[in-house]
Amino acid sequence: MNSTSLAKRGLNSNEYVELIKIFTLALEKHKDYMNSLNVFPVPDADTGTNMYVSIKGIQDSLKDKSNLDNFDELSKSVADFALLSAVGNSGLLIAQLFRGINSAMKGSNELGLKELSESFDKTYQYAYTSVHEPKEGTMITIMRECATKAKLLEDKNMSFVEVFEEISKSAKNAADETINQMELLKQANVIDSGAYGFSVMLEAAFNCLEMDNNGNVNLKLDGTYSFIPNIPQEISFNKEFFQDSSHDDWGYCVVFAISGQDMEIEKIKDQLSSKGRSLVVSGSDSVCKVHIHAENPDEILEFSKKFGEISNENISNMDEQFDEMKNNVSQKFKNNVSILAITSGEGITNFLKKNTFGSIKFLTNKDFSEIDETKFNNLIKKIESENILIIGNSIKVIEKLKLFSHHLNSNFKIIEAHNDSELISSVFAFSPETDLNENMINISSALHENISIFLYDSDIDNLEDNVKFKDFDHRFITILSHEYKSESAAKIQRYLEENFELDGVEFITHSSPEYDFIVSVE
Repeated sequence: MNSTSLAKRGLNSNEYVELIKIFTLALEKHKDYMNSLNVFPVPDADTGTNMYVSIKGIQDSLKDKSNLDNFDELSKSVADFALLSAVGNSGLLIAQLFRGINSAMKGSNELGLKELSESFDKTYQYAYTSVHEPKEGTMITIMRECATKAKLLEDKNMSFVEVFEEISKSAKNAADETINQMELLKQANVIDSGAYGFSVMLEAAFNCLEMDNNGNVNLKLDGTYSFIPNIPQEISFNKEFFQDSSHDDWGYCVVFAISGQDMEIEKIKDQLSSKGRSLVVSGSDSVCKVHIHAENPDEILEFSKKFGEISNENISNMDEQFDEMKNNVSQKFKNNVSILAITSGEGITNFLKKNTFGSIKFLTNKDFSEIDETKFNNLIKKIESENILIIGNSIKVIEKLKLFSHHLNSNFKIIEAHNDSELISSVFAFSPETDLNENMINISSALHENISIFLYDSDIDNLEDNVKFKDFDHRFITILSHEYKSESAAKIQRYLEENFELDGVEFITHSSPEYDFIVSVE
């Protein structure tokens, strides 16, 4: 008899437990980097954390299990717990891997080549069908590529280790390619976070695989953790991505389990599809897990009670997560140039805070009017930057800034924006990674191109007579108005939309006594 005829050709149940530990350790090291990549479906910097927490929960659940010898039973327990412990979109997708492995075992007590191939095939099928609107360039794409590679090599007379290596390489290459498969990723200049995490898990696992001289496949943890792939160099985000994304209200990420009898997964998915975005529903007729992005979490949970009992709720505010991510990325840029903007009220200030990127500080006209030269000097000193651009919003403010400037350093430059519309254009032209001279050129160009139309209450009923409204087709319009004049602002919007093909309309409140409305045209 050949010495290798009875060789161990795959992983046993105890090694499956070790495999989960390897996944956990790899994700723990890479989770912060994964968070920094996270822009899809929402730039909320939690993909790495969610994947790590989800798999760490599986690992922790196995500590209390005494009998781990039955691979079939073990894989079922892991699959069930993976589903219930899954956090976020990425956590629910990664749970499909363990469902796939469980489905492939079918009474087998060894995860060999046949089981490996079927595991990846089932993983992809489960993940694809669980997502309401699957996209290319995501973790699902990587799962498909792994399934394709595993199926291709299943009968090629290769060892488990050799096949796993090829699958791992395929996952890494596919993850690197995601930047070219989704426009959102290309805009942000990153690869998909979940896809990257999945590839890291497989690479770490391969690094722990070995085959002895007798053909036995073994999985061994290196006590030095050298098996964990190195973290890549820091990514270079596209700044404009964050400015464009800032206009969105992301809402809440809502994850919960539903337990019941004879539940229909597709029916649940169909009925929830109109309630929110990024919907994922996965499970069985007795228990399933739901992930959805929505504005009102309570409404989602209440609606879902008709399907069964709700448990394992996890709700996170994605707007807060996005702001934190944007600030973290912003801090990575050197504050070579900073901005201090003088605005007409909290409405404009809040709008600019939400929709800008870099080192930018704000003062309202009211606060600026009460500040003396000494206090202003102290304020400037607190801005840690080589160069400071200060943007006024009226002739009065600019004159006062010029008086202050006599006693300030040469790194102080005044931008003469004469109204709030010009101020907003100036701030949006600012780039934190650009030097002072180029910023001055860009802001000057923005001021030159700015179109600002002043309107008063007396103009509202005769907008068609205003000669300043020319060819505004395919323009983005911003309407600045007092908060208590919202009805009149709406009339302006209706007039513009009825007479021009606009790309969009934004409303911003102001507190200036000098005008009622400004229509700003981009």
